[in-house]
Amino acid sequence: MLATRVSLVALMLLGCVAVAVAADPDTTTYPRREGPELLGADTPIGRLEYVPGRGLTVGRTNLTIGGFTTVAGAWLEGGHGEVQLDNANFFLFWDPLPWVHVFSEIELTRLAEWDTDRAHAHSAPGIDVDRLYVDVGKADILNLRFGRFLTPIGRWNQVLADPLVWTTSEPLIVEDVFDETMRGAMLWGTTFPRGGAFSYGLYGTFLDSIHHEDQAQHSAGARLEWASLAGWTVGASYFASQRTGQRWHHLGGVDALWRPHERVELSMEAVSGEGSQAAGHEWGLYAQGVVEMVRTLYAVGRYEHFDPAEHDQRAHDLVVVGLTWVPRYYLRLKADYRIADHRDDLSAPGLRMSFSILF
Repeated sequence: MLATRVSLVALMLLGCVAVAVAADPDTTTYPRREGPELLGADTPIGRLEYVPGRGLTVGRTNLTIGGFTTVAGAWLEGGHGEVQLDNANFFLFWDPLPWVHVFSEIELTRLAEWDTDRAHAHSAPGIDVDRLYVDVGKADILNLRFGRFLTPIGRWNQVLADPLVWTTSEPLIVEDVFDETMRGAMLWGTTFPRGGAFSYGLYGTFLDSIHHEDQAQHSAGARLEWASLAGWTVGASYFASQRTGQRWHHLGGVDALWRPHERVELSMEAVSGEGSQAAGHEWGLYAQGVVEMVRTLYAVGRYEHFDPAEHDQRAHDLVVVGLTWVPRYYLRLKADYRIADHRDDLSAPGLRMSFSILF
């Protein structure tokens, strides 16, 4: 049954690609980073300027405040449903010197939730500091990052913000294999040889957690990436982690991104080894296609396979199909359906929707 569904999805995506490639390219349909000023005022510290999706620039302080929020709903097979105003994330950007950049992401969690198992909406607000780091460097080739930052494995985990990804849910290899963030330092940089850009990152953990989190006590890793001017990118990641009193675990991964046409994006990631979330060998992959069908409306399809470390869990085969509407670069409405070869907590099949605002 799943193989039949996968074949149908593949045929649909191939049809979408054919339609998109046959059409004339229109670069205006992709989200743009710039936009007009919505609100502004002159103050003693300079001009306060707000641009949707770019945040509020606070005069001459070199401080910018932005963020995003998402409303999401799910109607799963079996009758369970829920609606969430799950979080509001605030970004703080500060550049006190030309060669110093400070970034923080503060999350207000569990704002409101309703599901079919409760008679009333539930709220248990909290505050988390998801990221807090400083970058120091005067040249592209060598920079130092210090603090709490996203673990640089693959492509997806380096984006994560709901308004910047194509589906309502993360791939299983991103969600359940390695720690989402780490606390320590990273040397990173980019050089530009002829034909593209080569990027690297070398990192390690040595700071105590600012939350009471179930994360590896020690970790270290590396990431390499080549981005070609021809429209494709390939990367490789290595991640070693150790929990208190346990041996070191080792995880490797590869990823790729290809844009054969201005309306088409194809990406994949694969990991294999022992991650920081469970003891034992596990591996998985996903392949995802995004095609612009009409102006600002995108068809999205993803196939996933995940073989977890726990011996009492079956391997997962998932297909996600859906549509994403991006009427403005700072607005994203997503609706997708997950098809699974079996039902459990990791692979609950059903319909999911979300509306995200990048402010």
